[in-house]
Amino acid sequence: ADDPVMPEDLEEAERLQGVRVEEGDILLVRTGNYRRRLEQGGLPASEPSTACQVACAPWFRERGVAMFGTDTSNDIRPSQYPNIGSPLHTMCLVTMGLWLIDNANLEEITQACAERNRYEFMLTLGPLRLRNITGSPVNPVALF
Repeated sequence: ADDPVMPEDLEEAERLQGVRVEEGDILLVRTGNYRRRLEQGGLPASEPSTACQVACAPWFRERGVAMFGTDTSNDIRPSQYPNIGSPLHTMCLVTMGLWLIDNANLEEITQACAERNRYEFMLTLGPLRLRNITGSPVNPVALF
């Protein structure tokens, strides 16, 4: 929680990558958390971790983001709201109906984007066909 991702960070990333998040886009945010977990191992849930601040939810709504994914659990730990364990999940899933991708391995796609100097691509996700669930592992495929 030392350095949460804020709306101005998203806008700076747009500027640096020469893109603009538009209605219907899937937004992926790499914090480096997945790589850190590979190198150093997992952290207890009680340990502070970074993610997008819940203040990003209105930004997602304004831009019309269709799905949001990151290499974190999608919520800052510990929660900044004492009675809400996962405020970003609550805002995005319950209030906005925004699909979330948690704990994504964004290392390869980050490298592929950097090599091409291209940060827009088509992303398809193949979830498992399970009944009576609220989530599933997915098989992502990026097409440039």
